[in-house]
Amino acid sequence: MKIRLIVVLLSALCFVACGTADTPQHNSTPATSADRPAWTNVAEKIEKSDVVLFVGDSSDSSSEEDAATLALQNAFSKVSNSFGVAVKSEFDSHQVENNGEYSYAIGVKSSVTGKQIEVKNYHIKDKYIERHGRGYNGFVLVSIPKTELARIQIEVDGFGLWALNSELPESADKIRALFPVFNKKGIKLNEKIDFEDAQDIARVAMESHKAFFLSIEITETKAEEYNGEFYSVVQLKAELFNLLTKETIERWNIESKGAAYSAKDARGIAISKAVQEIIEQVE
Repeated sequence: MKIRLIVVLLSALCFVACGTADTPQHNSTPATSADRPAWTNVAEKIEKSDVVLFVGDSSDSSSEEDAATLALQNAFSKVSNSFGVAVKSEFDSHQVENNGEYSYAIGVKSSVTGKQIEVKNYHIKDKYIERHGRGYNGFVLVSIPKTELARIQIEVDGFGLWALNSELPESADKIRALFPVFNKKGIKLNEKIDFEDAQDIARVAMESHKAFFLSIEITETKAEEYNGEFYSVVQLKAELFNLLTKETIERWNIESKGAAYSAKDARGIAISKAVQEIIEQVE
């Protein structure tokens, strides 16, 4: 089930970064610390009007190539740290280049998509390697648009919308049992919207600044009474969307039955059974 792929983002983030490299002022002859450009002295990042520059560094590498690779890894770990998430050192990290387009993977899967978070349109603005004893020190300057960092923050936060379409008065109360379960999976459904307003998913995704949307429809398909006992059959349809990728994460279509000595209680039992079935699948 797709929902099981969603991992709570507590200790690490996974980034896939896509972008291009500017022509860096990489020294062809290993230099010394006296020749370093001023940006290499920045410990974390440089704030600009529309971008943030992250400075990555490495020390005592065995080759110039290793120095640059480790510095780039360090820069993206600082990107991760800027969202309050530490990258564990044992995670595999690597860069892939294809016709000037780069991808970069760090850490584990994200809590929002179950896939790697994508950092788009980053630029390697500069690179500097220097000789240090028998090894090399490396510095890399990575530029990421603030709009992209804002999008990633939405994914890290994991907030979402929900909407309910049902004429059954018991529905609104019963479905709230779903929210703590989704919250444990990193899906924080903290805002309700009108069901009719949610039919245009593209518009919801653009205007909401949220990561998720849970749509729920509950109808009673059968209601009967025999000798003072009431029976109810309800159908619950639900769909969980990723608003960032505009993809469906999971769909549910559940029919359940309830019996009680009042029509209201019979409906409530049937709805609770359907909700519990979703909970068991999500957990």
